[in-house]
Amino acid sequence: MRRRRETLRPHKTRNAIVDLMRSCGEPLSPSRIHEITGESLGTVAYHCRTLRSAGVIRIAREVRVRGAVKTFFELVPENAGGVEDVEQQLLRVAGALSVPSDQGDPELTVLDDKARTQLLAEAKRLTPRVRKIAEEANKRARRVSRNGRSAAGGRHENKRGGV
Repeated sequence: MRRRRETLRPHKTRNAIVDLMRSCGEPLSPSRIHEITGESLGTVAYHCRTLRSAGVIRIAREVRVRGAVKTFFELVPENAGGVEDVEQQLLRVAGALSVPSDQGDPELTVLDDKARTQLLAEAKRLTPRVRKIAEEANKRARRVSRNGRSAAGGRHENKRGGV
């Protein structure tokens, strides 16, 4: 499963699902994700299956609804970090960076205590700005959802070409 996650290519719908799950902090069904994002239910269900097979999300519970089974997904704990984890995410990214050595070859960054302290201070300074950006994005998404327009500015259309 680890290998599948590493080969998973970025996709706007998958990114939106993961971001939504991080911000909600509770299990969500594909139908609820569809209601929030405006993506078609089939698209959301497909990407939920893809994320599940990659080990990014897992089934939290299944509920019987009118003879069918409604599945609720949650992030696998190691993928659940939200804005509160900006500091740790920054440290992981910085620790994985490579910088050119004197010979021009990439050299892996080694974070000492001073570097960690500086990065944590920088992350704490950035956290309020990151939250503000996320809040503004949510407001735009809610406006778009109320107006029936996609994030790209077009109208949502169903499979038959209607709006």
